[in-house]
Amino acid sequence: MKDDGSARKGAPDAAAGPATPDAADEPGAAAGETAEAGPAADEERVKAVLDELRRLKVEDLALEMAISLVTVGWQKLGLTEQTRELRDLDGARLTIELLRASLDVLERERPALKLGDLRDTLAAMQVQFARVVDESPAGAAASPD
Repeated sequence: MKDDGSARKGAPDAAAGPATPDAADEPGAAAGETAEAGPAADEERVKAVLDELRRLKVEDLALEMAISLVTVGWQKLGLTEQTRELRDLDGARLTIELLRASLDVLERERPALKLGDLRDTLAAMQVQFARVVDESPAGAAASPD
């Protein structure tokens, strides 16, 4: 599935981390203080977070979560030599179930969203899960629907 980044528009960039240095990084700074102007800087950070939350669309966050579940699910299936050591069929089953439930809710609550690619990916993951379970000598937990 191709990710054009549209699912993340307006979503906060959690990987970027905080915009200001941690108090522990500043020499001579007391606990809870930063190198900035104290309460004024705190108010600005709170305002920035609230602004970001106002712009955040929950459906965008849900789509990001779905994409993350796809990524993790494929890794947990361990279909390639590079991912074989990551194989965890219980984890793969759980990611498939979570993805299915998330898509069901998104389709019900936001019917205008185009989820066909994610539905196709879910179906492919379910097929591969069933194949891996059938080939597994010990088997695994019950196959997802």
